[in-house]
Amino acid sequence: MTATRPPKITAKAPARRVSQRRATDRRRSVQATDESIGMRLSARQSKAVMRSQPFVAGASLFNMLVVGLAAPQDLPNALVLAWMVALIVLQGVQVQRWMAWRRTAASTSAPRGNGQAAAQDLRLQLVLAGLHGLLWGVVPLLMLDHPGERQQTLLMTSLAAMLAVGALGLAALPRAAWLYMGLLGSGSLAAFVVSPQWVFGIGVVQWLLLGGLAVMLGRSVAKALHARVSAEVKGEHQNQLIGLLLRDFSEQGSDVIWEIDGSGRLRHVTRQLAFALGRDSAELEGESLMNLLGDMQKGMSDSDRETTLALHERLTEGHPFRDVQVGVMIDGKQRWWSMTAKPLVDERGRSLGWRGVARDVTQARMADRKLAWLAHFDALTGLTNRAHFRVLLEKALSHTRRYGGGGAVMCLDLDGFKNVNDTLGHATGDVLLTEVGKRLRSAVGNARSDVVARLGGDEFAVLLRTATTEADVAAVAQAILDAMKPPCVTQGAEIPVRASIGIARFPEDGLSVDEMMQHADLALYDAKAHATGSMRFFAQRMGEQVRRRLILERDLREALERKQLHLYFQPKVDLNGWRVTGFEALLRWTHPEHGDIPPSEFIPVAEEAGLILAIGEWALLEACVHAARWPDDLQVAVNISPVQVMAQNLPDAVQNALRVSGLPAHRLELEITESVFINETRGTVGRLHALRRLGVAIALDDFGTGYSSLAYLRRFPFDTLKIDRAFVRELLVSRDARAIVRNILALAKALRMSTVAEGVEEPAQVKVLEAEGCDLVQGFYVAKPLPADQVLHFALTWTGRDRPALPRDFSLGQTQTADLVTMMPATVI
Repeated sequence: MTATRPPKITAKAPARRVSQRRATDRRRSVQATDESIGMRLSARQSKAVMRSQPFVAGASLFNMLVVGLAAPQDLPNALVLAWMVALIVLQGVQVQRWMAWRRTAASTSAPRGNGQAAAQDLRLQLVLAGLHGLLWGVVPLLMLDHPGERQQTLLMTSLAAMLAVGALGLAALPRAAWLYMGLLGSGSLAAFVVSPQWVFGIGVVQWLLLGGLAVMLGRSVAKALHARVSAEVKGEHQNQLIGLLLRDFSEQGSDVIWEIDGSGRLRHVTRQLAFALGRDSAELEGESLMNLLGDMQKGMSDSDRETTLALHERLTEGHPFRDVQVGVMIDGKQRWWSMTAKPLVDERGRSLGWRGVARDVTQARMADRKLAWLAHFDALTGLTNRAHFRVLLEKALSHTRRYGGGGAVMCLDLDGFKNVNDTLGHATGDVLLTEVGKRLRSAVGNARSDVVARLGGDEFAVLLRTATTEADVAAVAQAILDAMKPPCVTQGAEIPVRASIGIARFPEDGLSVDEMMQHADLALYDAKAHATGSMRFFAQRMGEQVRRRLILERDLREALERKQLHLYFQPKVDLNGWRVTGFEALLRWTHPEHGDIPPSEFIPVAEEAGLILAIGEWALLEACVHAARWPDDLQVAVNISPVQVMAQNLPDAVQNALRVSGLPAHRLELEITESVFINETRGTVGRLHALRRLGVAIALDDFGTGYSSLAYLRRFPFDTLKIDRAFVRELLVSRDARAIVRNILALAKALRMSTVAEGVEEPAQVKVLEAEGCDLVQGFYVAKPLPADQVLHFALTWTGRDRPALPRDFSLGQTQTADLVTMMPATVI
């Protein structure tokens, strides 16, 4: 149960003190090294020897009296007395040392012994043991020739007793024991050598037997003592390390320790646990853990309150558990704890309770929920994302396959959204996407079975389960289109919102996710091709169209290498002198299987597939190479795709074509359409000016059919305006068409531009255009597009052709040419 309000460190000094204390604790922690074990072993040996001193001293004094009473009468009393005095003094020193040791032990609550002092005591003890052995070892030498049979028995008994007492008393200190027994036994051995009597021989045998036993006993005791001391030192080191870690864990860690008894009540409540719960330790001591958690879950949802059941089940099972998450309310905010614990049992296996740790995992749980949400929803709009939409669609289709019913899938995208991002910035684009998401939700409604999703970019999708008939689906789609009509206002700018919708219904159009999404995309593609802001239901023909488009895209990638692309040239004739002034290069594709494919079909494919740049550069170079072989007064015009104009290398490509072909720059004219200015960027006009600096002419193609502003005519002075064939076609039958043509011609004359009329097919059209002041015409009346090898012959033989004459019955209807109203139509304002 992690503290949710950790103690604040308000100054750097306390933080440094905590850090210094922790470092000091680590330096002072006991290390299980040979040095520490040796010091502790010396202390234990000293303690063992000192504990046996009273018994050794008592035995030594008792045997001293026996030997003194059994001493022969002919042995000098002064010598025996001196021996006894020396022995009494030695034992007095030992008893005094024992009494001092007792006082030290009594004054220490947990006596452990000082390692260095113990080592000094052991060295002193070694000296005293040697003196003690030496005093008893001289006894056989003193009584070498004196004792009788009774005295010999007492003597050997006393020596044997002192040998045994010394071996046992000094067993914890083998070197002292061996020194003591060696000196004591050497006296008997020396006496036996000097005077080989049976009594001294027995002493030698006793010394050898007891010495061997003492050596084995000393080694065993020393080994056991060393092992015990090593275990104690390592255990204390581990305990100190564990204690240090636990203190660091309690003071600095993010986890807190908790413990309950067999009845589930808290005990040994730590300060950190009490702090985390916001209560006093004394208040929590003895309180039921489950009751406490229950009180802390008030105000939570039922599903979150049930998390304590999982904890209760784990505690009831009696097995260790990890990471059981429990929700609680602290300071009015919901938190999540991860509980880990193991049971406490006694030596008989009976349960004593539980001890564990708790960690605050609120942030991690929130992050997991955020990741789970992001895995199913779009971060920008809050709508369902593509992956989750496919899952929901699969569930809907599965339900339809099993139980029947139906529904529909709509795919939408925004027309011109890229232009919004490029001109107004991505932030504005994000605002637009968010607004579209809101409008979609509002238009679709709040039915739980209907789903609105953002698939990515400006692509959206809708899953309808409440609308099953075509009429109902169409009504929802129309509601969506109506919701998109008002512009989106952001940062003071009004952004038009235009959307196209493709619809596929199930089970009619498919019963798999991929089928439904593909068919809805096909319907969307058809809607965008038909009209902006429209909707289309899927039809089988759409699949054929898309398949054909994919085939064209695949084969178009290899058309250049296989030399399937070639140029045709359509002549342009000057109405003033009735002469050929140049040719327009027209791209043609002869497919080996599908035959001649019109540019209106494969050029959009090339633009969308990213092939138009390579094809455009090839067409430009090819046209310049052919034109370089023509007479010097003939010009060649090449159509430039808007994608090429947007490319930064267009001026370089034009310059390279002129250099390679050797064609003078003034004989090349580049034709661009008004759509270039719809997606105009900062560099568009700059690139056009760069082309003008090369010396090439620039014509505006299909004038009056697309863009609704003439502002670009002021920013860039074109050399030529080309009148679209749609106006020329209606020239003889439509008053409006004639008015538009007249005004285009007047506008071009005012701007000092030449004019070219496209699609001229009748002599009357030539005469009307001539009367209105048009400069050039091109079309089937002049000639159909010619292969490259026929261009030169056509130009050389053109001079003999007559001008067209109006038929006798020709009439412009109720309106004569002079009566045409001069006006500027709305489409070119």
